[in-house]
Amino acid sequence: MTTTPLPGDPVRLGPLTLRNRIVFPAHLTNAAVGGRPTAQHAAYYAARAAGGAAMVITEEHSAGDDDRPYERLIRGTDPAVVPGLRRITDAVHAHGAVVLAQVGHNGGQASSRYSGVPVTAPSPLPDPMFREVPRALTIRDVADLVAGFARTAEHVVAGGYDGLEIQASQASVIRQFLSPLTNHREDAYGEDPGRLLVEILAAVRPALGPGRVLGVRLQGDEGLAGGLTAADAAALARRVEGTVDYVNTAVGVATATLPLIEPPMGVPAGYAAAVPTAVRDAVDVPVVGVGRFTIPEQVAATLAAGTCDLVGVVRGQIADPGFAGTALAGGRVRRCVGCNQECIAAVGLNRRLGCVVNPRAGREAVPVPAPRSRRRVLVAGGGPAGLSAAVAAARRGHDVHLVEAGARLGGQVAWAAAAPGRGELGHAVDDLAAEARELGVAIRLGVVVDDALVAAHAPDVVVDATGSVPAGPGWAGEGVLDVEDVLRAGARPRGRVLVVDEAGGHAAPSVAELLAIAGATVTTVTPALEAAADLGPTLEAPRWARRAAALGIRQEVETVVLGAGNGTVRLLHHLTGEEETRPVDAVVACSPRAAREPVTAAVAVRRVGDAVAPRLLDAAVREGHDAAVGI
Repeated sequence: MTTTPLPGDPVRLGPLTLRNRIVFPAHLTNAAVGGRPTAQHAAYYAARAAGGAAMVITEEHSAGDDDRPYERLIRGTDPAVVPGLRRITDAVHAHGAVVLAQVGHNGGQASSRYSGVPVTAPSPLPDPMFREVPRALTIRDVADLVAGFARTAEHVVAGGYDGLEIQASQASVIRQFLSPLTNHREDAYGEDPGRLLVEILAAVRPALGPGRVLGVRLQGDEGLAGGLTAADAAALARRVEGTVDYVNTAVGVATATLPLIEPPMGVPAGYAAAVPTAVRDAVDVPVVGVGRFTIPEQVAATLAAGTCDLVGVVRGQIADPGFAGTALAGGRVRRCVGCNQECIAAVGLNRRLGCVVNPRAGREAVPVPAPRSRRRVLVAGGGPAGLSAAVAAARRGHDVHLVEAGARLGGQVAWAAAAPGRGELGHAVDDLAAEARELGVAIRLGVVVDDALVAAHAPDVVVDATGSVPAGPGWAGEGVLDVEDVLRAGARPRGRVLVVDEAGGHAAPSVAELLAIAGATVTTVTPALEAAADLGPTLEAPRWARRAAALGIRQEVETVVLGAGNGTVRLLHHLTGEEETRPVDAVVACSPRAAREPVTAAVAVRRVGDAVAPRLLDAAVREGHDAAVGI
């Protein structure tokens, strides 16, 4: 297609017309129970439809009876899913959006631990993450697989969907047939890797019947040497163009190169543009592009560049369900920060999907009590917990005053965002602060909340969100710095710097990188088995490892600090039991923190976030919100 669309322009998708160009693509929510969709699915998708998304594509429905890549999968071949599907479609249609179901089969990217039978794939080659050797599909197996897609399509129709999307990318047996890396067959399906997809489309199209949309999501770049490329996606799109109504695109394999699919903060919007561009140049049906779009301007820019006809926004709409409507109205959205903590990492750890900046994400089906009478609310602390409480309370009509002891809002997040590559983290508090001001929250900086201030203010409720302070490890002697000294106060030790990671999160990598850039010779040590272990589930570990190597940062594991001060540090190496005394010029401790003392006992106080117990950003935002909702 050659015209340059705008985000608000309608677009024809086969027999249907979408009201705009913003799509909510398929992604795992972990909300299924017993293989069936739930009320949470309906509420979750309805919120994005109500927010203005033109098309909602619900998470993958498995087309194989024995396909069990993860526990909370929707089993599309089971007719018992139909009532739950109907709840989803009714909820989405009530807000004027088109709703499709993604249908797929994970093949060798799965586990037999859930199904009790071997996983199957084109060839007996183990996936690098699951590491399970699959059984090669026979010709009869392939026929059964095609039939499973058709049967699932029938259930999708019975569930009231407007059509479906065939998953042939990322985690898909179809992709495994298409890729030369995973298809070593010598039969017709090896000679023609696209044959399986053609057969599935041919079986699904009549099962859908007239008036429904059929799309396909194609793999554009596996990110692996010798793997599928954008040119392969374009060629395959040309081949199936006469059967499908649109083509969706993807990059990365959901196991071998997962960070390409769900990149963390620091990866620019449109990083995957080469794939939809190549496909759009090859076909006349609409093409969906994806690529970490977090603000409306990025959506408009990718459409204006002619990259695609529709833009898929997943994490942006998890963070702000009203993203699409706000984009079309020219407003400001609550931005996804790309931390991957409660979406990608949570789902990977078998928890339900959530979001650090949207405390309602994953809880849309949980009713929120109606606001009570207008109350006078004093929020102590302007970090993420306090800001979240202030915004939620103000939205519910309360008279809200926020008091922060420091000179700026944001708490720990504000100075953590000053670390290299972590700037987007600041959006979490910047957006809350902007919302608070828009809602009329009275904000005072440089003021400490104590009994006298509480008495003078006479609030009905105090929300204590004063956060935490460095606790100081027991081994620390004179001159040992805390991470806060570096990131907030600006300390820049030189020479041989030892960064001690006893927390496992971003603090130690942030300090190490910042000091290495400033010229220090940095070594990190941790008692854990892996350096910066918490960066693995959020898909940040590969990029951190490359940056650390480029800066010459040495990372040591299974090492305990016994004492430090006066230019030396004593270490115990777990593996050998040996102790070492090492000369250093500076030591920075990244250790667990301690909650502050309560601000007052004069009135009803609701403590939230780190003021209760130091934890991660999601807890602060969620507890601040929930405390306000309970007022």
